[in-house]
Amino acid sequence: MEKKKFLKLDSLMLKPVSILIDKFNLLIRKLESREKTTEVNGFVSDLIEELKDVEKGILGFFAEILFMYHLSERMVSIENEISLIEILGERTKEFIKPDFIKIYLKTPDEKLSPAYSFPLDFDDTSLIEIINENFEKGESLLYEKRINNKFYSILMIPLRTTKEKYGLFVVGKEKRNSFKSEEITLLIAGSSVISFSITNIKLMQKMILNERLVMIGQLISGLSHDLRNILTKLENGIYFIETGMEEKDMEDIKIGKEIIKKNYIKLKEFVLSMIDYSREREILLEEINLDSLIDDVIFYFDGILKEKNIKIVKEFDENLKIVKVDRHRIERMLSNLIQNSIDAVEENKGVIKIKTKNLENSFQIIVEDNGCGIPEKNLNKIFDIFFTTKGSRGTGFGLAIVQKIVKEHNGKIEVNSKVGEGTIFTITLPKLL
Repeated sequence: MEKKKFLKLDSLMLKPVSILIDKFNLLIRKLESREKTTEVNGFVSDLIEELKDVEKGILGFFAEILFMYHLSERMVSIENEISLIEILGERTKEFIKPDFIKIYLKTPDEKLSPAYSFPLDFDDTSLIEIINENFEKGESLLYEKRINNKFYSILMIPLRTTKEKYGLFVVGKEKRNSFKSEEITLLIAGSSVISFSITNIKLMQKMILNERLVMIGQLISGLSHDLRNILTKLENGIYFIETGMEEKDMEDIKIGKEIIKKNYIKLKEFVLSMIDYSREREILLEEINLDSLIDDVIFYFDGILKEKNIKIVKEFDENLKIVKVDRHRIERMLSNLIQNSIDAVEENKGVIKIKTKNLENSFQIIVEDNGCGIPEKNLNKIFDIFFTTKGSRGTGFGLAIVQKIVKEHNGKIEVNSKVGEGTIFTITLPKLL
């Protein structure tokens, strides 16, 4: 005959330490009482029994501490609910020595799905009905049931908080009444810890999702704004060309041509940036003159540097000439860093220094500016594709692509910055010659 017993959480969640205190106080009261009498019959045997109870309390207290320590130790680097469930299952195996464990998690359609099983081939078919029933009730249940001609004590504990049900924790032992009260206390306490940790994970996931959605919205806003500007300028360029052709004014045609050329380059950069970041590619290494490569990149910005009266200072290491890199990727990396510095410095006051340094097994490219600087709170975000400090003018691709190119070359990038003083990017790449 199957029997089931509902467990009252308020009594089971009573900590062993409080039981220990009660037992100790009772023992002291009895000792004090018996000191005042001459009756000693049965005193020793009573005292031994009381001490045994106290010993159980002490052992239960330390067992709970140890169980919680093992749970928390493994939970430091958890990534999702499944990781938490595995920790709960493994620690339960270690401490309780059960004959089977089944842990279920709630699916989006409000059904239970197995997330952990010990042993792996344990058949829970005969338990499905009471598992679903108990999950709906959300109460701890001690159940006695015959499975495959064997009697089991089955403890079912909901994984839940006061507001949310996440799943069900099922532990079974052969024979009736095989769970000790302190074991039940441990499992309920462990389930509570895991349940609240799942809550924290879900809250964090929601926060990250919301943050990402906001960032994506900002990115789309920035892209839309810049693309609209480019398209408007392309239309202006076409207008100048059409007007110049009608009036046979070569000056208007030249102005229109320059406008279209300049904004075509901008549009190309946008498209290349999006493709560049999303595509995985192998680098094509070749021996190049690093000084010449940097000069070529600087020349690309010659027009805007003169327009804004920004000074470029070159400090190239004479002992560093030929390096082995992917020319096009390093050009792109430098272009993004220089563009970043141009955006950061003031017109007529801006200074951008580009240095190279020869090291024993590596070399460095350093881009330094005297611009606005980066707040300390933003330093760990600047390489995030969705992060930009330029408002609607920025896309958030530039530094993300820089970091990607550095990683492709097995190098590292460091940034030092002070608000109002400027920023230094230091790229260290291995020598491959």
